[in-house]
Amino acid sequence: MPAAVDFDAALERFAALDEKDLAQPWVFRDKTMDLRYALYRTIEESQEALVRAAARSHPESRRILSLAQRAFGDLRGLLIGLPADLLDEAPRAGEWSIREILRHVVVTEERYAVQTCYAVERADADPMRVAEEKLPTPAQIDVAGGIDAILARLARARSETDRRLGDLPIAAMARPTLWIQYEVDVRFRLHRFASHLVEHAVQCEKALAALGQLPTEGRRIVRRLTGLLGEIEGLAGPAEAREIEKRLVERSGSLASV
Repeated sequence: MPAAVDFDAALERFAALDEKDLAQPWVFRDKTMDLRYALYRTIEESQEALVRAAARSHPESRRILSLAQRAFGDLRGLLIGLPADLLDEAPRAGEWSIREILRHVVVTEERYAVQTCYAVERADADPMRVAEEKLPTPAQIDVAGGIDAILARLARARSETDRRLGDLPIAAMARPTLWIQYEVDVRFRLHRFASHLVEHAVQCEKALAALGQLPTEGRRIVRRLTGLLGEIEGLAGPAEAREIEKRLVERSGSLASV
């Protein structure tokens, strides 16, 4: 089984645990703790990795986009393991389902990337607004399948954004561009990636609450962990995040009896 699948399975299992489950014993350095410390210890290791990564020299664009990767991690922690029957159920009449929210998130991620790249690369004599036919549309975005497939689709879009925009020269940050009808700069647009993800994570939270889906204690902790791992990946690349994920997979072996 691929490592990413193993980690997703571990996250799902921890996210399903309630307060009683997390009170089960777990051994750390020959001392009996409770199972929730398996998650909190992984958070501590993630914090250590993040402090190391943040101390390194990074372009401003990478630092900004690491916040978007953190926001994506939080969204992932909120939704991973979501039952298929909740993906297409509207919380209220006229409101988007979780699948529709995520389609919007993916298409906006890709549109923002195209628009920001255009602002960086265009000649001064070119129009400030990118041509509409160069932008992806909702009809072009495939969000079929279960929540794992949709989150993987968004992860690919995020990775492509980071690849294209994570190492911009400082002069590019002030390049002018348009957002809605406002003239802004590339720095403004880069910050939009994270805030848009946060906005729709909140929308997903509200939708789930309306559908009667309240988070377990396990999921509340998992969200903090996946957010940290996202920021680590945004700053240091995937290798450091994958090392921490392996430890959680090993610790998930303690869940066999829960």
